[in-house]
Amino acid sequence: MKRSPYRHLLDDMQYRRWVENIERGSIANASECYRRVGHVCKNFGTTPAELAQMDVKTATNFLLDIISHFESKNSAGTNIEKYVMALKSWWSFNDIEITKRIRIAGANHNTKYENERVPTQEELAKILDVADIRAKVALTLVAFCGFRIHVLGDFLGRDGLKVRDIPEMRINNDTVEFETVPTIVIVRRNLSKAGHQYSNFLAKQGCDYLAQYLEQRIREGQKITSDSPIITAHDSNPWKVGRHIRSTNVGDLMRKAIRNAGFEWRPYVFRRYFDTRLMVAESEGLVIRDWRVFWMGHTGDIEHVYTVNKGLPPDIVERMRASYAKGSKNLVTSGNGTSSHDRVLETFNLQFLTIAGYTKEEIEKFGDLSKFSVEQIQELLKKKSAEALGLNGNRQKVVSMQEVKGWLNQGWEFVSPLPPDEAIIKLPLL
Repeated sequence: MKRSPYRHLLDDMQYRRWVENIERGSIANASECYRRVGHVCKNFGTTPAELAQMDVKTATNFLLDIISHFESKNSAGTNIEKYVMALKSWWSFNDIEITKRIRIAGANHNTKYENERVPTQEELAKILDVADIRAKVALTLVAFCGFRIHVLGDFLGRDGLKVRDIPEMRINNDTVEFETVPTIVIVRRNLSKAGHQYSNFLAKQGCDYLAQYLEQRIREGQKITSDSPIITAHDSNPWKVGRHIRSTNVGDLMRKAIRNAGFEWRPYVFRRYFDTRLMVAESEGLVIRDWRVFWMGHTGDIEHVYTVNKGLPPDIVERMRASYAKGSKNLVTSGNGTSSHDRVLETFNLQFLTIAGYTKEEIEKFGDLSKFSVEQIQELLKKKSAEALGLNGNRQKVVSMQEVKGWLNQGWEFVSPLPPDEAIIKLPLL
């Protein structure tokens, strides 16, 4: 704001208080409101103080005139709505409440991006092929994790994703390794648009890029600590190296790779890529909706708020990791997240459990089936077989005397009569 043509407006202490109040919620939103009210004051020959002195009727009429002005310049309805929201916020701060219903044509119709197509995996591969290593990291964190760009670097470049936000990553001397892949990535509360901490996973392809990038920085002489930014300035800006960069800078380095590959997408489209590709994985039964919503950083429904967002126990984290690993085949452009041997094991174990009578929901709770041993699968099959026979962890059961003969013919053994007309039978030892 120090370089803004409207900075003189901050001499009005009431106006400054309003801007600072919005900043406490979102610096980016405060900047936009400050700029839009400043634009209105400049082009309509007024000041924030004069706007604050209007009565409700005068303010309403002024607002309607503003809308007509922008409509005459063919401004998009979504853009006009933002001016209206900024002005109403300033008036509300000064106890002037606009109650009249204000209509804005096209306020809910974002024509700029309505026809924006989500890239394919092949198109993402082309972009990654021409991107430098820093852009590769940024692109995969958005495309493979679904992060908003400001997670990588905030509006002012004061914070962003740090090394400590990837707790399973280990830096030993000049080597970067991961304890587990896909590796968990944590989005701290202050980087989350919804205001809550959440996490996601980064597939092997993204981990490889990140390791290469950090090792390159170490070779260049950077000291990487737990508080080091995941993405920092290029070495051509030595006074910024080792510091976070702004979200606009992150977007610029992503956009450069996109343009070099011959495409016109905005960087944000790769968050949509993540969501769309995991919708496909969801339709294939590889991930569940609540987990996809959580990975996107959304708060979800009430049940979701009281389960996923309240902290995740280790067993749930591992099930989510296994689910992400399977779904990541729809995200990555090299490999598929699991080995061919694991896929074969997973397919066979899935078939065995399905034939035994396990439902899709029961199987999903087991997580990664490729990790199950032969003995574990056998135990699961025995358990389901016992359930089908009416046994709840026992080898014995009670039947009527009339049914005894039929059970004996099926291989059961007679134990003893149970007056008046029942009997105890058991399964023979195998």
